[in-house]
Amino acid sequence: MTSPDDANAEVERVPLKVVPIFVTAIEEPEAVEPEVVVEPEPEVAPRRRTPWVAVAAGILALGTVGVHVAALVVATDGRFELGTILGYVAIGLSALAVLTGIAAAIVGRFRGWAVAAAALGLVANPYLLLLVLRSLSGASG
Repeated sequence: MTSPDDANAEVERVPLKVVPIFVTAIEEPEAVEPEVVVEPEPEVAPRRRTPWVAVAAGILALGTVGVHVAALVVATDGRFELGTILGYVAIGLSALAVLTGIAAAIVGRFRGWAVAAAALGLVANPYLLLLVLRSLSGASG
């Protein structure tokens, strides 16, 4: 072997072995897109319908019955003015009960209770009750 300082020195010849290398193209794997997991939106629980409209109609109808009964008791006792005033209050409550019951039935809030409250409001209406009883008795007036 020679040192790099020897410029005129003879170069050592080493036999080389040539090995052919076959280069193959590297196939890049297909780009895999990450899986997009679409989570379903949480189902919103259906809101329970509050029966406040139908309950209000029922309370008004029962109030009509109570005021009507009170009007009859007071009028029977001889206090006709108070009985008349309570009768008019019962008519007003009856009208409110019927209107509220119809509104609740239209909106669809507890239809059965709403229709029952409207029917009770009609039956407990003193004026309608007077008309029905008068027509059934055959008396004209």
